[in-house]
Amino acid sequence: MKGFFQNRSFKILLASVFVLLGLMLYTNSVGSSATANLLSLLSSPMQRISTGVTTNASVLAQELTVSNQQLQAENDALKEEIRKLREQLVDYYDIKQKNEQYETVLELKDENRDYKMLPATVIGRDPNDVFYGFSIDQGYLNGVSKNDPVITGDGIVGWVSEVYATSSQVTTLYSPNTKIGAIAKESRDTGVTGCDITLADQGLIKMAYLTSENTIEAGDIITTTGLSGMYPKDLLIGTVTDIQYEDNGVSQYALVKPFVDIKNVRDIFIITDFVGKGEIAITEQTDPEKDSATPSPSPSPSQSPSPSPSPEG
Repeated sequence: MKGFFQNRSFKILLASVFVLLGLMLYTNSVGSSATANLLSLLSSPMQRISTGVTTNASVLAQELTVSNQQLQAENDALKEEIRKLREQLVDYYDIKQKNEQYETVLELKDENRDYKMLPATVIGRDPNDVFYGFSIDQGYLNGVSKNDPVITGDGIVGWVSEVYATSSQVTTLYSPNTKIGAIAKESRDTGVTGCDITLADQGLIKMAYLTSENTIEAGDIITTTGLSGMYPKDLLIGTVTDIQYEDNGVSQYALVKPFVDIKNVRDIFIITDFVGKGEIAITEQTDPEKDSATPSPSPSPSQSPSPSPSPEG
């Protein structure tokens, strides 16, 4: 016990007690202002620190608010710029497409100055149509009529089978309803094109009513005869790939690969008028087989509002 009172820690504790007692006696003698001053002296640094922290936090909050507003404004500006660029990109593609179409039109017009043509774009395909018909973005308000030929720069696609105000339906070469008077440019053999679901699936049509005496060969170019007045003369149809016999063993037919990729065509032209449209060309036929291949007359669109179920040209 005697050692505890001589311990250094005890002496420090005792000194602290005396200092506090002296401080209490002093404050009682001079009043509470001294205590307040002492407390103020001790708390002033903390107050300055607290005030600084509060001020800095307020400034930082204001800066963050301004920064967020600037970021939002910049974000909105970028979104608007992207929207305008998208519109410009759409316009660019439209202009590019039209330029390509007009270049093709000029080429076709140079070769066929009597043609009146209207460019159009494929806007819809029926996935259930096994003959690959499609709709286009031009109708009777633009001058389209039933039976108008539909082509590309590569050749014939088909014909306009239905017409609406601002759109039309196109029936292709692959349809059994499409019958076109055709001629082989090299051999001058004539026939009528036709198709069925099997040939359409293979991307082929056939040129029927050929006789066993024909000289048509694989590689021959097939074009339209222009006899019925529905199609102009010499429209490209396709190339002969093979010659086969009909079931009767007498008549022959040629398998023809169309020049146009009809299944994937996107841009086409409608021939709204040409020299000889609606006029039936009368030609002398001496071969009975070729007589049977002569296309039946198709009425002029001005004479009949509905097309023949099997257009011929």
